Amino acid sequence: MRVLLGILLLLSVSFSLELVSKRVKGEIPLDPFAEVWKRAKAVTVPLAGQTVTKPMVVESPVKEITVKSLNNGREIAFLLIWRDKTEDRFHLINQFSDAVAVQIPYIPSTEVPITMGDKGKRVLILHWTAFRQENLENGYSDVAKIHPNYAYDWYPHAKPPYRYPEDWANQYALAYIGGEKVFRKNTFKTPVREVVAEGFGSSTWKDVQTAEGKGVYKDGRWYVVIKRRFVVENSSNPDWGPGKTTYVTFAVWDGSSGHRGARKVLSYQWVKLKIER
Repeated sequence: MRVLLGILLLLSVSFSLELVSKRVKGEIPLDPFAEVWKRAKAVTVPLAGQTVTKPMVVESPVKEITVKSLNNGREIAFLLIWRDKTEDRFHLINQFSDAVAVQIPYIPSTEVPITMGDKGKRVLILHWTAFRQENLENGYSDVAKIHPNYAYDWYPHAKPPYRYPEDWANQYALAYIGGEKVFRKNTFKTPVREVVAEGFGSSTWKDVQTAEGKGVYKDGRWYVVIKRRFVVENSSNPDWGPGKTTYVTFAVWDGSSGHRGARKVLSYQWVKLKIER
């Protein structure tokens, strides 16, 4: 009963929220502390544990997320800020990465289910993870890096010290790890993944990946910028752009709380997004 009452309270608050994407000139920086972000108005969105489907999250230290948005007529960016006592940048056995996601319906409507859309009601999810950024900034976090005294098997397609991804870019290595698609997933030059879904459990990586992002952990908070072009060629796009109104919602994963997959906190209502022309 307490969980239900909490969700109803969040719904009533979210209905009144409106996020304005401020129109600016020039390139939108990925730096979350760039001066231009001071021009955008912040909106604080309440979050609650995912209790719609198993595995669930009932309690979480992450209660809200503060959001700003900018657009330059060609791209839109979101600055996402939330409190987190620990900086979780690795995804290991029983150790999980911090992450955040922005969800946008393809058709601007509050009738699209918040739970990752539904059949015929597709959503776009822009998903940033700290572990992918760690890999890009400091080199791939393979076993040898995290456990320097590990023991390993002989890999006939590579030579010691078995660098990844360099030594895995051949047909024998690709067969070993599960094919080219697995290799591509782990070697994109961005910590943000574009995902489409039509209901929970249906999320699928897009073939074309263009979203960018950068996260900075400072003074017990994550500051993450996620940026994407309104229209990406050779790919599906939501109905959004300068002068239009759509909706957006957010989810956060706290790695130290065991969040991963469906274990997350989220906003239970669409937030109106007005994109300045």
